Amino acid sequence: MHSRPLTSLGRILLIASAMGLGSASLLAQDSSSTAPKPAAPAESPASRIDIFFGYSYLAPHGSVTIPGGANIGVSGPVNYSSINYGAIGSVSYFFNRYVGGQVEYANHPDGNNDGASTGQLGMIFRYPTAEITPFVHGDAGFVRLGGPYHQPYTYGPALTVGGGLDYALPFLGGHLGLRLFQADYEYFHANFGPQPPYPTGGRANLKVARLSTGLVYHMGSILPPPPVTYSCTAAPSPAFPSACSMPA
Repeated sequence: MHSRPLTSLGRILLIASAMGLGSASLLAQDSSSTAPKPAAPAESPASRIDIFFGYSYLAPHGSVTIPGGANIGVSGPVNYSSINYGAIGSVSYFFNRYVGGQVEYANHPDGNNDGASTGQLGMIFRYPTAEITPFVHGDAGFVRLGGPYHQPYTYGPALTVGGGLDYALPFLGGHLGLRLFQADYEYFHANFGPQPPYPTGGRANLKVARLSTGLVYHMGSILPPPPVTYSCTAAPSPAFPSACSMPA
């Protein structure tokens, strides 16, 4: 006699508990999805063009063996000497924040009867930050090389690999920087020939250390991409519990 009302009451309680659990889970999902997520840190702008000019020191390691040197009082190879005074300049154009192309010229004319000037182009890679920018580069081109025993200047191939570190200066609206150092390894080859009637020719294969410093002027700007933000919008759909049948 009382079984039918008890059955209806059980169904009502079961439906109410199912709806309560569904509402609680929806609220939890909504609160977690609307919680703010941290944004990625913004990067500082990077220059599009860098113009460098400064001082350069050249230390060649190599020699020239004079053809028939015994006839002119010279025996054995004649070594190259270091060149303390030189100038260097380069222009770098960056395709993006990290990679660019470079043109470089250096002149070291005041050695001991020798001298060298180079013109090269290649690639440069950097990692720009707000204060310091390390970089590496590789160039190839020509050298105009003089010999240590009055060999006349002649042209030959030149290769350069190296790197350095730039420091941002608070002048000219952030456009001026200081190249703390640039250290390069270079290879020069030159063939002076026999040079008749005076035997002052020969070949030179030089391994060269070059140290430079100076000022860098930054032009243009490569803006970093906008910081990444994360958002998620919950679109809950009403959940209807399935009808449960209970024995009468």
